[in-house]
Amino acid sequence: MTTTNKLVTKDGRKVNVRPDTLDFRDQMFVPTLVEVPTRIDLEDYKRHEVPILDQGTEGACTGFGLAANVNYLLRKRKIVPDRTSVSPFMLYHLAKRYDEWPGENYEGSSARGAMKGWHKHGVCASDLCDNSANVSEEALREAPKRSLGAYSRVNHKDLVAMHSAIAEVGILYATAAVHTGWENVGGDGVIKKADQIIGGHAFAIVAYDEEGLWIQNSWGPGWGKGGFARISYDDWLANGSDIWVARLGVPMNLRAAESIAVGSSSAVSHAGAYSNLEMRRHIISIGNDGLLSPGGTFGTSRKDVENIFARDFTALTKNWKKKRILLYAHGGLVDEGAAVQRVSEYRAQLLQAEIYPVSFIWHTDFFTSLTNILQDAVRRRRSEGFLDDAKDFMLDRLDDALEPVARIPGKAIWSEMKGNALAATSNEAGGARIAVECLNKLPKEVEIHIVGHSAGAIFHAPLIDMLVQKGRSIKTCTLWAPACTVKLFKQSYLPSIENGKIGRFALFTLNEKAEQDDHCAHIYNKSLLYLVSNAFEKEPHIPLFRDGEPLLGMEKCINADSRLRDLFGSQNADWVRAPNDQKAKQANYSTSRHHTDFDDDEATVRATLVRMLGTEQVEGKFSFKRTKSSMRDKRQFLTEQS
Repeated sequence: MTTTNKLVTKDGRKVNVRPDTLDFRDQMFVPTLVEVPTRIDLEDYKRHEVPILDQGTEGACTGFGLAANVNYLLRKRKIVPDRTSVSPFMLYHLAKRYDEWPGENYEGSSARGAMKGWHKHGVCASDLCDNSANVSEEALREAPKRSLGAYSRVNHKDLVAMHSAIAEVGILYATAAVHTGWENVGGDGVIKKADQIIGGHAFAIVAYDEEGLWIQNSWGPGWGKGGFARISYDDWLANGSDIWVARLGVPMNLRAAESIAVGSSSAVSHAGAYSNLEMRRHIISIGNDGLLSPGGTFGTSRKDVENIFARDFTALTKNWKKKRILLYAHGGLVDEGAAVQRVSEYRAQLLQAEIYPVSFIWHTDFFTSLTNILQDAVRRRRSEGFLDDAKDFMLDRLDDALEPVARIPGKAIWSEMKGNALAATSNEAGGARIAVECLNKLPKEVEIHIVGHSAGAIFHAPLIDMLVQKGRSIKTCTLWAPACTVKLFKQSYLPSIENGKIGRFALFTLNEKAEQDDHCAHIYNKSLLYLVSNAFEKEPHIPLFRDGEPLLGMEKCINADSRLRDLFGSQNADWVRAPNDQKAKQANYSTSRHHTDFDDDEATVRATLVRMLGTEQVEGKFSFKRTKSSMRDKRQFLTEQS
């Protein structure tokens, strides 16, 4: 078997599909005991009149092959069959967003990427999305009508499983390496096995007999047997790459903001396409080096950012009495799912209050790395069973022992995360910098509000500098348990607070007792800020000799700094320590008891909203679902108590 790298047939058709990479998360198809026919005739399939597509010279076969599957499933559906032809180009564009390779500026994609795109967004009618790079708003709105339900990978080397899957569903989505035999298929439709491989291709498997598998191609009706051909079993076993089988989902429309929040919850299996579209209006996805992240459910391009400010914000706020925009940056322990869930839960109340939220999702999920680091540090510092038998008075010493061991891996990851946060604005192509440029085109009357939780305060530091340099004022800035150093705060925040460019500043922190009573993964027995200050920042804690790096979110660091004490004695800066019992004054009320509580503590969120609106109180209720991380934390706690 020989291979060429031309990736194009002799008549100019591109064959550039990429095999799926290994992913143990794939759900594998398991054959049932349903009787499998000895053959499924091609003529039985043809009675459904599935259109034969022609991709021409476009390198979009992943979209065209999957479109054949969707078209068949829609026509075969027992309840309300649909003869609409779907857009292969939408499926192809989404495949590039969800496959394993960075960016979208390449041709070819993977079958898994196409399945993920269909799963997350659905697919629109063919006339709503052409071969241009952008999927239109209308296409995204219409796509959930044709959603994907259950789907599985089929072992492409298991012919029994393949026959069973075809018998159950009627069609498979396949990719294979194609050879020169595909260029010379006669009217009988037989593909003659050849040795010279040209490239990779995606198509549909629609029937089988004792000789091989019948496929529906996307090279027009003039190819093979009216657009169909048969690949022998030997050929398939030598060159087949990937097989997927799918069922249609139920079309759904969710319009209420509260329903969209539930649809985005980590407690459900996935965020449906119906909620994804609404949430994309409020999300800017940031990846490595602070650049926009184009892949995944909420992948963001420069055009997407421009649309948020120029189109979505303008359209939604046109009848508002006062236009406000909130820039929110989540904390470092948060993964994408939890971050999206939070902004979806804020969305209803904020829009009702005439505040348009924009959330920077900057792909941190430091929690998983932190837990692994601490578990490894414990293993290095104790004999088996030591921690279980440790007395309370020894826990402080345990923390002292963990800090230097956790410092080397922890500081490296923390520094990388901080670098990405700062680069989002400092990098010329940074996602936050692009957002500020777009925001600056809005009228000066638009109020700008900023909220950051934990490491979100690091993310916002250069963003505030850039806004001020462009002559914009910030109406309010609220930081919840900020993980930024006091030094960074004095460089980036304090000058704008003192000169009035930040109209009103509020700091929410835990009190010292709560900070000491907190924990990290039930291993380190103080808050995350203690661990960052003592182990992950520039100046490590040395017991009895030196405290760690001062952080703005720690009560003891503020009390030790005369300039900060003076700041919070001034008229335009407030400091709220939690938990407290100031229920009568909403702006100062917080019931947070842990570092991670602030973003879903109703009292804290309400206090922040009151400050943005400049009122004494607000009505309405915030409803927060548990994130995966909080449920994991709860399970761990319950396990320890049992």
